[in-house]
Amino acid sequence: MPSENNEIAERFEMAFAANDFSAMDELCDPDVVDHNPAPDQKPGLAGYKENLAQTQAAFSDLQMSVHHVIGEGDLVATHWTLSGTHQEEFLGVPATGRRVSVEGMNVYRLAGGRITEMWTQLDGVSLREQLGIPTG
Repeated sequence: MPSENNEIAERFEMAFAANDFSAMDELCDPDVVDHNPAPDQKPGLAGYKENLAQTQAAFSDLQMSVHHVIGEGDLVATHWTLSGTHQEEFLGVPATGRRVSVEGMNVYRLAGGRITEMWTQLDGVSLREQLGIPTG
């Protein structure tokens, strides 16, 4: 089961990068719990996809590299890098035209071949610095 869960998590990461909502519908429970939602993000998969659409608009050339996928039981962890050009407002910051690259990790809980919970941690300090936002 872990290798099957690893494959599902990796497919989800690629769906994220490609803004592939139909793949997300297949890979996630509609009531997936995002434990690190964006400000004002609605619950469930619908809220997650709405937030992703805003992120994709801000970084339309978004690219993802998945470095590691590690699974044990019903949990899978991924380590990745996202990069893109800040082309529209993002988290209240007007477009800067800056190219950014940020590392992060996700942990997914799966049940019945679908993602039911997710936790995301990314290097927010680095992202803020790259966008020219004071971090202090």
